Formats: sequence, C-alpha cells, structure tokens
Amino acid sequence: MTSFESTRAGVRGPGRGWRVMKALQVAMKAMLVSGVLLLVLGLLIWTGNADQLIGVHIAFGVVLVLSLWTICAVAARAGVASGTVAFAAAWGALVVALGLAQEELLTGGLHWVIQVVHVAVSMGAIWWGKRLAAAIQQGARGRASDPAASPPVGSTTPR
Repeated sequence: MTSFESTRAGVRGPGRGWRVMKALQVAMKAMLVSGVLLLVLGLLIWTGNADQLIGVHIAFGVVLVLSLWTICAVAARAGVASGTVAFAAAWGALVVALGLAQEELLTGGLHWVIQVVHVAVSMGAIWWGKRLAAAIQQGARGRASDPAASPPVGSTTPR
C-alpha cells in the first residue's frame, strides 16, 4: 500500500475524498515526471543542442505548474494553512512568469544567471508540491487516528 493509498480515509472522513486523494496521487506523479523531463530538456537546450525542443520544454513546464496548482487545491480542501497554500500557488505563477520572460531578462554574457535562477525556482515548485502533499498526508493521518475529527460515514453531524 502506498502512502497516498493509506490516507484514503483522508480529506473528508472515512470513505470520502478518495477521488481527491487520487487526484493528489496523479498530480504528484505528473509533477515529478515532468520535473525530471524538464531538467533533462533544459540541460539539452542550455548546451545549445536542442533549441527545437523549447516548445516541448514549455509544455512540460505547464504540466508541472498545473500539477502544483492541483496539489494546492487539494491542500486547501484538506485544511492545510491558507497562507502556505497561497504561497505555493504564487510560486507556480512565478515559475510561469520567469519561464516565459527569461529570454528577455539579463541578456548577453550574464544570461546564465537567469537560467540558473529559472532552474532553482522550478525545483522550488517541486519542493512546494512535495511539502503540500506531506501536509495533506499528515492531516489525513491525524484525522484517521482521531475519531472525533472524522465522523463515521452516514452519520449526521450538527451544522
């Protein structure tokens, strides 16, 4: 059983939220796979051997950021601190802005500085996704061990 499967009791109580947890699992895999592919493509592009793959690199960048934003949505629903979720979502916007604008930033001999910053900020997006996923899992484990935090399926709770 994977760590994501063990949290099926997860987001909204036992037996609920499994679709949300599945979305988290898919988003995490998409983010990690796209991150590896982006790093490889980025290195090829950086060395000047694969400029024709810039469009593919951008497409995988979109996948990475959309995956991060999906994880942000799941985290918000799971009750992760709103400031943390908002900062991670804004980090995704920073990745997009920097990725699309990097050709115009600090051109010439110092352009490599922007390229290094682009890699660091993009790796930060993966870090944020993993951090949010860990917070979601931690919260789900806490709810699963606290019967008062997640009432049984079919029970009524006062509103």
